[in-house]
Amino acid sequence: MTKVKLGRTYPRQRGPLWWNAAALFAAGFAVAGCSPRLGPPAGSAAATPAVVADASLARDDYVARTLAERPPAGVGSRHLVADGTGFYVTGDEVLTNFHVAGKCGAITVGNGTEGEEVVATVVAGDPAADLALLRTERGVAAPARFAASAQAAPSAVVGYPERGLPVRIAELSPISALPGAAGTTALHYSFDGEVRRGNSGSPVLDASGAVLGVVVMKVDTVAVYQKTGAVVDNVGIAISNRAVGDFLRTNRVDVAAATPASPLPPASILDKAHGFVRQIGCWN
Repeated sequence: MTKVKLGRTYPRQRGPLWWNAAALFAAGFAVAGCSPRLGPPAGSAAATPAVVADASLARDDYVARTLAERPPAGVGSRHLVADGTGFYVTGDEVLTNFHVAGKCGAITVGNGTEGEEVVATVVAGDPAADLALLRTERGVAAPARFAASAQAAPSAVVGYPERGLPVRIAELSPISALPGAAGTTALHYSFDGEVRRGNSGSPVLDASGAVLGVVVMKVDTVAVYQKTGAVVDNVGIAISNRAVGDFLRTNRVDVAAATPASPLPPASILDKAHGFVRQIGCWN
């Protein structure tokens, strides 16, 4: 998240604004992070190519193949209007934010590599909790597992952040939070780390790659400064595992608990997450 440019450097603020997710949300300091798609739909000659996420892929070849893509079967004449993130919680069910998928004429779920998407249907949604459950005909062998300990510490967010242009392969952003934050019984908790448009619906993961929540918003740096005079930068808000668990149980979705495991390096967390994290496309 970019700091406010006001002619001089402002220190980052923490304290109550950093950890009190409920206060940030209630005061209107948080904004959703879905990545809007503007201009021609994917597949048209004027479509904007995505950022190259794989350094081994030559940019010219990547751009050529991206421009040659066509909308997946099942979306009809609709255009891709926004991207978000989701992740498989069972073999064929994907969890994401309601604001990502709840108002789309058609929804697509990527397959973890560039260039292929499948159409999904919304099977459950809760606008108040900002959660939606999707189902696909083609699933995964290793869905996400949820942290068994409420005291596990957030370590990373894996999703599809926009960096000027939407990315095509999930990326990892390291994060941190106050001790015990992810174990809250509240709907939300805040964390310190980069959240960009497109990260909505991303899983928050602990150091072993187990799920600790779902990214829903980021702090609006400009709004905080205008109302308080403080510059609060790189603060995200996640839906807690308690709220996620309530939503999934209500909709009779059984998820797997992670077994205790040693911490993994970020590259290994990302590799593990590539098995279940997917890009969500909203078509209207």
